[in-house]
Parts: sequence; structure tokens; C-alpha cells
Amino acid sequence: MADRQSPRRKFSDFLTGAATPEPQPEPAPPPRATEAPLYPPAGTRRPVTRIARPVSASPPPAPGPATLVGPEGIEGAPMALPDHAAPPGAVLVAGVDANGVEYVLEDDPDVAPLVDPRYDLEDRNWVRYRTSWGGFLRIVGLVIFVLWAFTTVRGRIYDWVDAQVVPGGLVGEEIDFTIPSGASTNNVATALANDSIINNATVFRYWLRCEGELTITGFLGCENDTTFQAGDYVLRKNMSYDDVVAVLAEGPIPEVYFSIGIPEGLRVNELVDRLMAVNDKFDRRQLQDALTDPSLVSEYFQSNSSSELVRLEGTLFPATYDVAEDDIADEDKFLQRMADEFDARYAGLLDELGRDSVVDELGLTDYQIITVASLIEEEARVAVDRPLMARAIYNRLLQGTKLQIDATVYYAAGKSFTDTLFQSDLDAESPYNTYVSAGVPPGPIAAPSEASLRAALAPAEGDYIFWARTDEGGVPGAHTFSTTLAEHNAAVAICTELGYCG
Repeated sequence: MADRQSPRRKFSDFLTGAATPEPQPEPAPPPRATEAPLYPPAGTRRPVTRIARPVSASPPPAPGPATLVGPEGIEGAPMALPDHAAPPGAVLVAGVDANGVEYVLEDDPDVAPLVDPRYDLEDRNWVRYRTSWGGFLRIVGLVIFVLWAFTTVRGRIYDWVDAQVVPGGLVGEEIDFTIPSGASTNNVATALANDSIINNATVFRYWLRCEGELTITGFLGCENDTTFQAGDYVLRKNMSYDDVVAVLAEGPIPEVYFSIGIPEGLRVNELVDRLMAVNDKFDRRQLQDALTDPSLVSEYFQSNSSSELVRLEGTLFPATYDVAEDDIADEDKFLQRMADEFDARYAGLLDELGRDSVVDELGLTDYQIITVASLIEEEARVAVDRPLMARAIYNRLLQGTKLQIDATVYYAAGKSFTDTLFQSDLDAESPYNTYVSAGVPPGPIAAPSEASLRAALAPAEGDYIFWARTDEGGVPGAHTFSTTLAEHNAAVAICTELGYCG
């Protein structure tokens, strides 16, 4: 019999135990008359048992000790032959008994098929008996295998995740960790992984979203949003997620601040002395270099002098500043902060108050308004006088009268208010000397306070022209404002009597 390759079995047949049907070969051609009968194709055979019967029509004799002589001359008793031993439908001589009766093979439908315990791979008529439990057991086995594989893989995944959440070993060295302003949770997770504080940024992000209860299927539905405060922290390498979050939740390390107070009315050269007095971390040479840096300038400055210090005069806002420990020795940064603060304050006052109509009538620029505010700062001693003094200055400008403010003479002469003014100082030619030069000086003479800036933008109503210090109303430092020269002379007499005018 020709050797044929067995067909590939379907997976469903393997599970259920069903036998794979044999491929049906093409039917054999009919035998020719001159040839012996051919065996039918193997695919048409059915599993039956054949028995040797006599050729005669008489009933077959009962099985007994009769002896058959086979075609090969070997004697033997009549016996049933298994299907694999004889092809169906073929007339074969089974043997001749002692009486000369010839026996042939016939099908006996009443005889139970015999199964040869010897399995012949080439015998296509061999019958395989399967138990009814074969397919079920295969399905049970497959289910058990799938469950085992899933449990094993799931366990390995959870073990790996647990190793990220709680890493083995001791924590490492301290790390100075900074969360910048505006950093997202993803940015923080990435930075933590980059600094080796945690092992995996992705797992940390999902762990935060799931509030520490990370599961394989549950993380898809986690929506917890965790944010951290910007600032500086001290963490360690190889920390657990719980420890990292505990430190970040406490907030950043409080910064150490130093207060630097800058009073109103200081000139730029006086500011340097003040800064050196209140902060020994500053260097005088570094301060001077910072003051001459062209990038340090107010947006309201108008160039009208070759002096570099004039560029910053009156535009470094006087206030008390809290300076972080890391910036305590940074002269450039502190001065830039003062310049930025001035611009912000003045811009805010413009939005709040606008400009008085007299300012527009005089056609004053913002830089000239700031200069007027510096004059008020140097002359006024009490808050109530500032708006009145602003009105008196604007009225004198409208009349074309020289301002004749002593503070400008001190500035032009380079003297402090504790020094004595001489007639030569009053007569000295200088654009800042308002006894000689008409109009608004070319720039501020000191750093004005917010109160003086308010007064310059929103002066009081009135026809005041003059003022003199008389401690009006019993208030030390208060001035008397006059509309006529006679009233002013009377006020000057009181000022002289009190020792303020000389």
C-alpha cells in the first residue's frame, strides 16, 4: 500500500476528540475483463470482520477441529480474519479442508469487528476507539493551563510594579530637588526619575492617579489629580513612592529672607551708602557697576543728561524688600527689582488715577510728573500737604513763575539738608536750581514715595502759589499755603520765628 501523509487535524477536532475524516481519493477505475479483481480504494472500506466460508451453497459447518490448508500449504483451523488482513469484496482463497472443500472470505455482518492490537500506520482501516471523556478532558486541561499562565504573568507584573513602588535596598544620598513654578505632575515625575529618586516615572504617574492602588485593569479608570507646590525640597535616592509624596506634601523648605528697607527721598549716591549699611553682603564696586549698566533703566526715563547716575535718579522705588538668602549678594538683581517695582507702581497709579487736567494743560510727560513728585517728596513733611504742594507747583508753572524750591538748590549744589545754603548756592547756574531756571528740572532729585506720586497725578483744588513751614494746626512739619504774597510773607515770618527759615 502506498505511503500517504496524514492530513493536519483541526484544533477544534483536537479539543472535542473527533476523528479527522480521511481525505477521499479519486475512485479507482473499473477492472478490465482481462485482469484480476482490484482491491477497492482504502477510503471505501468499512471496519468489518471477515470469516472464511466454503464455496458450496451448503450452510457452513460449525466451527470445529477442521483443518484448513492455506494457499501457502500451511494447515490451520478456520478463523476470523481482521479487516486489515483481507481487502473487502475480493474473492480470495482462504484454504481447502481435508475433504477438499474450498473456502473463501466473506463478510459476516453478525460478527463483531475485531481490532488488531498491533497498529499498522499504513493500515487505513484500523479502528480507533475514543472514550467519551477525551474532548472534555482536553478542554479542562486547556482552561487550567490558561489560568496558570495568566496567574503567573499577572504575578510577575505585580512583583515588578511593587519593586518600583517600594524599591529594595537602603535609601541613597540626599538630593536637592526643585519644582519650578508651573511644573506639571508629569514634569515632576520625570525629574524625580532623572535624579534617581524613583525608578520609573510612568509607574509613579499612574500610581498617583490611582491614589496608591495601582492594578493592571484599574489604572485605566483612575482620574485622581495630584499637584505639588513649587519650591525646594530635600529628597534621597531610591525612595519609596509613599515617602516621596509625604515629603512633597509637606511643601517646600521655607526660604530664609532678609529685609532691606529703603526710605523715601534718597538720591542714588545716598542709596549706595544705605545698601552698604544694611547689607554687608553687597560690594560697593559691584553696586557702582550695576548702576552704570545700560540695561538697568526705567521705561519712563527721558535722556536729558550725560550723567549715568541721573538715568536712575528717582526711578528706584523706595520700599522694604524681602530678599532670599540665595540673592542676598546679588547687587544687579536687587537694583533691577527696585527699578521694576517703580515701573509697576507708577503704571498702577496711572490706571487708578489717570492724569489731572492741569497736567495735560501744561503738557507734562510722565518723567516730568515723576520729577514733580520728587520735589514734593523733598519739601513735604506731612501727608496732607502733598496734594496742596502739587497744586501750588502746577499753578506757578501755569503763571510762568520760577518754582524757587530750596530742595532743588541743595541737589544742584550737591549738599544735604543738614548743610547750610549760601547766596552763592542760590545764584549758581544749574538746570536743577529752580531759583535760576524756570520750569520743571530736567529730572528727579530724589526717589519719590507712592504718596508723592499720587499727589503729582491728582493735586488738590485751589489757587495756592506759596508755602512755608509753620507747623500749621500744631502739626510738626505742616506748611501754610498762600494765594498772595502778603499771606506768604506772614507765613515766612512764623517760619523764621520757629527757626525753619533763615
